[in-house]
Amino acid sequence: EMGGPGPRAVGCAKCCTVFATSGVLFLCLIGTLLTKQPLYVLGVDDPEAAAKSVFDAAWMYFAVLAASFGVLFWDRAEQRRRPVGRRPGMPEYGAISHKDDDDL
Repeated sequence: EMGGPGPRAVGCAKCCTVFATSGVLFLCLIGTLLTKQPLYVLGVDDPEAAAKSVFDAAWMYFAVLAASFGVLFWDRAEQRRRPVGRRPGMPEYGAISHKDDDDL
């Protein structure tokens, strides 16, 4: 049984979500600018090829964004399955027995 992503993976996924979202938005903006108004982008000899490259890069950032969301949703699903306060493989400190004191 897999225990879900660890805390480092969740932290990395949160960070990657922020950067990938900004990357997708920025690259889509630049790609649209190259497609609609290439004169505003200086130093580009072939705006169509540049726009295709920019949109390809935006898809790569989108793939990172999708993977990050996948890790976050996986962690959320694992949190619902595990008992409150427990992570797989971690001992419960202080729990000596499950019997009531009256049963002793």
